[in-house]
Amino acid sequence: MVHARPRFAARTRLLAALGLVALVVGGVETPGVQADSAAQPGNAFGSSSVSTERLGGADQYAVAVAISQRLFPAGGAPVVYLAGGQNFADALAAGPIAAHEGGAILYTGSSALPDAVGQELVRLAPARVEVLGGTSVIGAAVVDQVTALLAPATVVERVAGADAAGTAAALSAVAFAPHAATTVFVTGSGSAQDAVAAGPAAAQLGGPLLLVAPTSLPAATAAELTRLAPDRVVIVGATSAVSDAVSAAIDAIVPLVERVTGADAYATAGAVATRFFSAAATDVIAGGPGYANGLAAVPLAANRHAPILFFGPEDMLATPTRDWLVATHPSRIVIAGSVSEVVRAQMVGFSDGRLPVPPATPAYPSYDSGYHDPGEMLTLIRATELAYPTLVHVFSMGKSYEGRDIWAAKISDNVSVEENEPEVLIDTLHHADEHLGVEQALYMLATLTSQYATDAYVRRLVNERVVWIVFAMNPDGWAYDLSGGKYHFWRKNRQPYGGYYGTDINRNYGYKWACCSGSSGNPSAYNFRGPTVWSTPEARLLRDFVASRVIGGVQLIKTHVTLHTNGELILYPDGWSKATYPPDITADDHAVFVYMARNMSRMNGYRPMKSSSLYVTDGDEIDWLYHQYRIFSFTFELYPVDQPTLTAMVYPPYSIVAAQTARNRGALLYLIDAAGCPWAIIGKAAQYCPTGTPIPPPSGLLG
Repeated sequence: MVHARPRFAARTRLLAALGLVALVVGGVETPGVQADSAAQPGNAFGSSSVSTERLGGADQYAVAVAISQRLFPAGGAPVVYLAGGQNFADALAAGPIAAHEGGAILYTGSSALPDAVGQELVRLAPARVEVLGGTSVIGAAVVDQVTALLAPATVVERVAGADAAGTAAALSAVAFAPHAATTVFVTGSGSAQDAVAAGPAAAQLGGPLLLVAPTSLPAATAAELTRLAPDRVVIVGATSAVSDAVSAAIDAIVPLVERVTGADAYATAGAVATRFFSAAATDVIAGGPGYANGLAAVPLAANRHAPILFFGPEDMLATPTRDWLVATHPSRIVIAGSVSEVVRAQMVGFSDGRLPVPPATPAYPSYDSGYHDPGEMLTLIRATELAYPTLVHVFSMGKSYEGRDIWAAKISDNVSVEENEPEVLIDTLHHADEHLGVEQALYMLATLTSQYATDAYVRRLVNERVVWIVFAMNPDGWAYDLSGGKYHFWRKNRQPYGGYYGTDINRNYGYKWACCSGSSGNPSAYNFRGPTVWSTPEARLLRDFVASRVIGGVQLIKTHVTLHTNGELILYPDGWSKATYPPDITADDHAVFVYMARNMSRMNGYRPMKSSSLYVTDGDEIDWLYHQYRIFSFTFELYPVDQPTLTAMVYPPYSIVAAQTARNRGALLYLIDAAGCPWAIIGKAAQYCPTGTPIPPPSGLLG
């Protein structure tokens, strides 16, 4: 039911009586936006029980337009609430009011109305436009633009308070008569995510949302609570956002005060959903700058009787959101904002049960929580398979010494078909404390899938190659290195021998094992090679997998890289011999190694060198792969170069991951491309690859 509205003159008197003045905060002009399609509905990823609806756009302006178009497909909104698109504190309380009055929320720049927003206002043809905030947030020029666009009878008016709490009180005062709301919601004025989560619940219960400071009850909020005289107040958020002292001050005005909160803002949204939407069949999941997309989605969520929950950071779904989806199995998910296909796949997969929750695993220290721990890694690769089922197949190569799966993925355009194409192997985390390698492997998985439709080079490689990625060769050591929420500088696996734990997996391979002082026979040593060659189950699993790629007597894997840290180096065989030209590598093959390494180094800035030039190793992977199968095998020693402290060298902060993994994109794609015929790099494709039409690597360089 929509309450009758006082005329504008009465509203002006009411605002004056409340002592509200214009809010002064900075605004940023946005000249114009274009919304993408208002909705992209349909069943997602072959799910028989869950459909998704994506309301996206280039920015918050476009997303709000898309939401409005979905909420009012034929136009005709009675009222639009126009908020500042950069400083939208005044919009925090607008969601429940817009839902209460059957309206929409749109955003504008401070001095200019974006073109797409203006077009949406014309399409909606509202009877009223409520401009939220003072002239520094939305200038008079914007009001003039809005007035000029709409019919002369349209009421365009401003609602502003001394601060966000004052604006929220003013909105409540003009929407609700005294005693008209039995329940009022309260959040901290600085807690946008809490306000978004509270919005649909407030709308469902027919009440407003008011704002408070963390440690004080604003006079405007107290006055509005007194005027409304509700039966209860629901505080949404932690005591850091709304203190117990503020709760006590509210309790002195209202008979019943309760709090809904969680361990963080994501968990608080889950707690609100649990408390007020236990029977919901639809969920709205939002993300974006300052949660503006979620604020604009409140009227839509209220219309769908749905809670609002949130994406997690980057490529993972927030755990409380995941747990809610797993527990409630919604039949429809509305996505407000831009989200990757992999995150969307997580939403659907957790909802319909195709994506199981991984068992609890050790996590990174809080200051490095952006790194993917073992459980997050598994979720991500499984969700990628769900998002790109024709490109990705995820499987376990087998079990580690302690019984953990060693996860791998096949990437190809027809992933379920054996196509007899050149193959590439990428593996990482032989050494448990070299965590950046996992991130690099995940980056390549994302590159080969998410860019398949948009990047012609990536598409050609996926169409013409098969790429195998092994994400963590040493899951036992990885778990131990993260145990207890701190790093342990642990390198080896966890296989006991001689009263000590661990073998260096990368000294346990079957070529020149224990030959040349490139490993240790002491079980306490960091590079203990194991009591016998192939004594580690992890090395044996990779050995058996590589053997399985011999089809019709031909090894299909042509190039390989193992990802390690650190040093920013590209290493090639041999590791066991210091000789410049080892007697068991042909001159042509040696030239291929040298030229490929040089070309890749030109792409990522690493230093190329023969492996033994760094130090002698025996029984390592790249020597074995080349000498057993003539696979052109390299080691990338990833970021950083030597650092002042061991911690900085072994455990670089997560903040470097995006730049350092992207740094290797060209070099790793080059390695994949070169699998067509590695000898093409030295101009001998006709000699070594007489069949087929190998394509030379893209640089066209010969060294």
